[in-house]
Amino acid sequence: MKRIRSLAVLPAALLLTVPGACALEITSAVPVVSGKRQTSDFVFSRSLAVKGIAFENGAVVMPVAVYKEREYADIRLLSKTLYGKLESCFSGDKCSYSGKISAPKLSVLEVKTLKSRVRVANVALSFDGDLSVVFGVLKKISGGVRAAYPENFEAKDPALRDLIETKVKEGFAGAVDKKK
Repeated sequence: MKRIRSLAVLPAALLLTVPGACALEITSAVPVVSGKRQTSDFVFSRSLAVKGIAFENGAVVMPVAVYKEREYADIRLLSKTLYGKLESCFSGDKCSYSGKISAPKLSVLEVKTLKSRVRVANVALSFDGDLSVVFGVLKKISGGVRAAYPENFEAKDPALRDLIETKVKEGFAGAVDKKK
């Protein structure tokens, strides 16, 4: 019986190792050199943009948000593959992908409830397992909630914005249900 279970997992494992399967692709970027630092706004999979990604001292540096003299890393790389694509783009090798691109798959990575009356939680979403973005959960006067985007992130596609809103609400609702 164990042999059958391991064989059933094999096709799923093979799907996850196929290059380019469900991965964010750089569809637009124009690196700008300023001294020893290069920066660029990147568009991934034609639907989401991250502004201010830098290449400094031989490393990719993701943008941070500053609020009340504190820095918040709301956008993080999750995969070496995406890091390599960014590094390649900054070195001038290949900056845009022109093949078939599917919409990114989103999943909730983490939910942290907060003690604020307005921003009641942070929900981290994964985009194709390559990029993590932390969205704030803001409480509306009506009692509902909505997603607050990091300042360096933009969802260009309306369908993606709706999906982000849904995933953030689901993540927050799940965290509230666990507390009860």
